[in-house]
Amino acid sequence: MNSTRVHIRRRLLLTTLLPLLVALLVSWLIGDRLIAARVAGQAQEEARSDLGTARELYQGELNRLAEGVQLISRSPELSRSLQGPAASELARLLALLSGSRSFSFLTVVDRYGQVRYRAANPERSGDTLRHLKPVAEALAGRPSQGSMLFSNLQAGQENPLLPDQMLVPLLPSQHAVPTSKTAEQRGLFLIAATPILGADGEIHGALLAGQLLNNNEQLADRITRVIAPQQQDGSSRETATIFLDDVRIATTVTNENGQRATGTRLSAEVVKQVLQQGERWIAPAYVLHERYFAAYEPLRDPDGTVIGALYVGLPERPYLHLRNNLNLTFAALLLVLTLLAIGLTTSLGKRLGEREEEVSTLNHTLEQKVQQRTIELEEKSRQLLETEKELARTERLAELGMLSAGVAHEINNPLAIIRGNAELLQMSIPAGAEDQEEVSEILTQAGRINRITSSLLTLARQDKRQVSRFSLAGLLDEILDQIGHQIPLATYHIERSYQQTAIQLEADREQLRQVFTNLILNGLQAMGGEGQLTLSAEADPEATCSITVADTGPGIDPEQQERLFSPFFTTKQNGTGLGLAISWGIVRNHAGTIEVFSAPGCGARFTVTLPSSST
Repeated sequence: MNSTRVHIRRRLLLTTLLPLLVALLVSWLIGDRLIAARVAGQAQEEARSDLGTARELYQGELNRLAEGVQLISRSPELSRSLQGPAASELARLLALLSGSRSFSFLTVVDRYGQVRYRAANPERSGDTLRHLKPVAEALAGRPSQGSMLFSNLQAGQENPLLPDQMLVPLLPSQHAVPTSKTAEQRGLFLIAATPILGADGEIHGALLAGQLLNNNEQLADRITRVIAPQQQDGSSRETATIFLDDVRIATTVTNENGQRATGTRLSAEVVKQVLQQGERWIAPAYVLHERYFAAYEPLRDPDGTVIGALYVGLPERPYLHLRNNLNLTFAALLLVLTLLAIGLTTSLGKRLGEREEEVSTLNHTLEQKVQQRTIELEEKSRQLLETEKELARTERLAELGMLSAGVAHEINNPLAIIRGNAELLQMSIPAGAEDQEEVSEILTQAGRINRITSSLLTLARQDKRQVSRFSLAGLLDEILDQIGHQIPLATYHIERSYQQTAIQLEADREQLRQVFTNLILNGLQAMGGEGQLTLSAEADPEATCSITVADTGPGIDPEQQERLFSPFFTTKQNGTGLGLAISWGIVRNHAGTIEVFSAPGCGARFTVTLPSSST
């Protein structure tokens, strides 16, 4: 039975839990993929949008530089000063015109491209800058702006302080292209050049200005502030970087110590696409030691050569944390549902096992119950047959009673005439005459006929009762005291076992007298002159009492027992066969029963059951 329960539990677990787990796992995987794709797509799209914003800010910085240079170049005094040889006048004008503007260098060249004055390096002049494309464009009458790389020598000519400001020590960088360099000595500049026009519209020279981006965090900070406002702790979720070649020269990316990662280098995968192929990168990439949703755009000089890159990005870590939290939530939900399903299937399995055990027990005992029901049905059938027999007997007695009353009435009238005439005849015959014996026999048989008709009338009138309350023990004592006048009792032993019970009856006393007198006489006569007659009575809680008359006679055959209460059936030579039939009818009318228990050689026991008034 235990193996059956385990089998049921396992089967329920497989049929209930397995589809649920499969559905949850599939939903989990699909949900994880959709969420990851959705989040990654949104983050990458945000990086793409922020790169556009960063490019606009970078271009805006160039435009401000170009506007400042153009404003200075429009001064008529500057054009007139170029026509004279005095450098002091140019110095005075540039200092006056530039005002609070901050340039990394500011240089004036004449119409031939020769340097007339360097504001950051006044001692150096006379060399030519015509080879610089922005200068050439300006001398051709077209303002020019862009990004340019300067060597430390070139930058030192414009401003002796720039080589030190440009120096960026290289730091170890994971995922970067290996290099033997230890520092970046070149400088990335925002360059603006504009022509200097005279009053006649002639080009008298050009004004060149540059702003160094190396170690200049202002532009990177400005980009970061615009694309991602600071959080409460002062940190920013997104970062921005300006690259010179593959080196971070200005950045808001921080390293493990929380310091700016200036001097770290670009990952190899991005170098190949952005710096070597000159294409944009809009995809996750390694930024230092972790992955970012990154967007890179190459920076080109006026000749179109890629000289660096502009970057914005946001770390994957918060999104991975969110994804992990979702996965943990799904896992917890899956675990809870699994435990609930296991508990549910275990409970159902236990219940089904119990039900199966009950079914097995029922199947095991079904045959016994069927046999028991069969026996009960047989008993009911027997009782039904007994009831039918009893009903038939009652109907026959009722019909016989009606017939007996008419017959007795018709017989009694001629019988009275016969008996009266016989008595007159007896009186008229002398005492010793021969006919005296025949007349006496006529009177004897007339008396017998009278007793028979009296019994028939009793049979007809047994439903007419005169109910009174009396003691059962008193009635039985009275019958036994009077029975001696009908049969000698000297050779019999009569046991009175009813005297210890005080049973009261509400019934027709004379009819019950006839019943018990008949049973006592039958028992005494059946024993043939000697034996023991036992009378007993007992009451039960159902307000009934049982009176038993038992003898030690020869007993009654089973065939005779079936007909014992039928009218006119008798085993006596001179019996009428009406005594037990009348007794059965009287007991029946008193809502009682009369039964016989006997076997050949074991005596007979008649039990009368009647309603009792009290005990």
